[in-house]
Amino acid sequence: MRTTLLAVLVLAASTATAAEPNVWVKHDAAQIEGRRWDVPVGYSPELKRFVVLGGRTSWSDAKKPRSYDVLSLDTTAGKWRNELPAAGKDWGGEFGPVNAPAWKSESWGFTDASGNTRPNWSIYGTFSLGGLYAHNPDNDSFYFHAGNSTFRYQPKDRVWSEVQQLSRPAVKHGGILLWSSMTYDQDAKRFILFGGGNIQTERGDPGTWTFDPETKKWEQLEVAKQPPARANSRLLYDPVRKVTLLFGGDQLDQLVADTWAFDHRKKIWTELKPEVSPSPRGGHALLWLPKAKKILLLGGFTYTSTTDYVAPLYKPMPFEAWTLDVEANKWEPVARWEKDAPVGAANGFLGAAVDADDNVMVLDSQNRAWTCQIDLGKPDGVLAKFGVVAGSVVRRTGSHDPKWYTEGRPAPDAAAVAERLKKIPVNEWVKLPTDNAPKMNMDWGSAVFDSANDKILRFSGGHSAYSGTAPFVYDIKSDRYSLPFAPEYPLEYVYSNDQVNGEWSFQGRPWMTGHTYKSTGYDPNLKAMVFAAHGYTQTFDAIAGKWSRFAEPSPFRADFYNTTVCSTPEGAVAWGRAGGGGAHGIWRLHTETKIWKALSRDKAAAFPDMSPDHHGLAFDSKRNRLLFFSDIGKHEGNVAAYDIATAKTKWLDPTGVEEGRVHCRETVYLPDLDIVLIGARRKDSAGNWRWLAFDCAANGWASIALAGDDPIGKRPIAFNNSMGLMYDAGRKLVWAVGQHSEVYVLNIDRSKADIKLFK
Repeated sequence: MRTTLLAVLVLAASTATAAEPNVWVKHDAAQIEGRRWDVPVGYSPELKRFVVLGGRTSWSDAKKPRSYDVLSLDTTAGKWRNELPAAGKDWGGEFGPVNAPAWKSESWGFTDASGNTRPNWSIYGTFSLGGLYAHNPDNDSFYFHAGNSTFRYQPKDRVWSEVQQLSRPAVKHGGILLWSSMTYDQDAKRFILFGGGNIQTERGDPGTWTFDPETKKWEQLEVAKQPPARANSRLLYDPVRKVTLLFGGDQLDQLVADTWAFDHRKKIWTELKPEVSPSPRGGHALLWLPKAKKILLLGGFTYTSTTDYVAPLYKPMPFEAWTLDVEANKWEPVARWEKDAPVGAANGFLGAAVDADDNVMVLDSQNRAWTCQIDLGKPDGVLAKFGVVAGSVVRRTGSHDPKWYTEGRPAPDAAAVAERLKKIPVNEWVKLPTDNAPKMNMDWGSAVFDSANDKILRFSGGHSAYSGTAPFVYDIKSDRYSLPFAPEYPLEYVYSNDQVNGEWSFQGRPWMTGHTYKSTGYDPNLKAMVFAAHGYTQTFDAIAGKWSRFAEPSPFRADFYNTTVCSTPEGAVAWGRAGGGGAHGIWRLHTETKIWKALSRDKAAAFPDMSPDHHGLAFDSKRNRLLFFSDIGKHEGNVAAYDIATAKTKWLDPTGVEEGRVHCRETVYLPDLDIVLIGARRKDSAGNWRWLAFDCAANGWASIALAGDDPIGKRPIAFNNSMGLMYDAGRKLVWAVGQHSEVYVLNIDRSKADIKLFK
């Protein structure tokens, strides 16, 4: 007998007949007004309508006329109807834009500016609803878990309420749960939650949890075996077989195509291994078809390998439909639409829902409703070739792939590189011919010189630039880059400066911050790069190609804007703000314990003001002191010195303070010249660019004429926020890296240099 999925939504009185099978119909009139993403959708049996249940919006858009938060699909009018609160708020009509109150702030909460109970969909910062909502058919309510809160919507009463839940996945382990999914197990009368990340467990995920809507209790289940950690993979309950299904997802460095079943009664996850599987993907929809009694998979995203700025690292797959027969352990193709079908989604997950008659509705990337009558009795034979072996993966290629840095390239010639470095002309920047530099934009950050291993380590980017978890490693002896592992990328790709508000990935690697500025440094005793921008410090070993995190949180505030790390022989030093009051402090890394210990100092002593790119720190090895620079605040252009032996701080009041008012993020002490070279420049009276330096012996600001391929660039700028500056004491060379990993080297000779001291 032919089984038919009827996706017949009568969106206007004139469209009362069924649509052609396996043809998607776009309904332009059923489009949400106002920008919205992360949009949850469902079906209410009591209303007998598809519903939109909120969705992220911006703080500015929330103040404009727009569709109401909650909408239902009116099949007669062919439009989304505003499901305004039952109290009869005078916010607008049934259809079209309304003027609902905005919220009090961009912070998460459940009260709008007029005191109404509504979740704040306009929050700024880390928030991902994804698949963290599900329908409870026992009481026709939708339950959500986002922003570490559990809340509920009752369609019939049009009421939102916050659930005062006991325990919570993120609260138990720490972090803000992102990219998870949940479903309702009708047999157990529990919601099942699995997947997602940004949680401070060894796997970086929450594990398997249940939520009891009666007792309002979250509980973590002890299971012997779980699917590997993943993001953006749907859960779906099969009420006939009484199991919860999971397919595919994004492990952030690869997409997977595995299928798992969870039996709540036995608390057992079992991997199904069908002969053919849908291809690896994330963000797809899984729907239970009540009449067909099958599981339907729709859509999903795959990777791109672009290295563009504001890089779109994900793209919608050609729209596909598959069904899963759990008992037969078989995925079957239904259809594949290369065009005339929903394109993408307005969030990481495809918004899709099904009604009691197997009618399906999908929202596209423009938040328009699409419908389709899918005939399961007429599978598309062409689709079978798009199936894969169960467990297949998809990875990014090009600069994202560690193999790209070696495959197809000639063997490095270390002797030629060494000879080239010997012939670097004095006082002239030289750009090296590095042929495998990564293509990503790595702006707003620095670089670290690994003196033990003759390498430059770069962990820089964020805010729409490179946002992966892998540092890039440049080997000085071979003039070649390498990538230690395929980077994990958060779905949001750090598109805003608030970053992923959390600690580490599934692999225990630190998230790229909004930018890194000077929060990376080098510890000569650990022989590793130090990254101190998060709550927990992590170090990267270039030889092992691994991150390691400290067991204890850092004593200073997690502040990627201002925390500054500097290398000293006794260990890395961090200049930052203490937690709580935010007073300035300096801490040295204790190598044996991997604990930051505060350096004692005169409490009355002041430090320069801190601001991103405007302040810097250098170690003067000749005098065993730390030098603090800043071009802002009351002491702009002045230099403070902290004597490590005496723990005393004083202002040096150098000559040429006016000239020292330059961006001082990049500061390196050159012992043979006894100067601190500043990664910034000024024009002289003749209009020529000259680099800035602090002359330690003369206690004054100076300028240096440096020819060649200036790493600050040809643009008329005094400072390049994408340049990292380092000193190679073994070769007595200065190194710099640029925005796209260009490598520059400088052989500076004071006896031959044009250096002018400001008076």
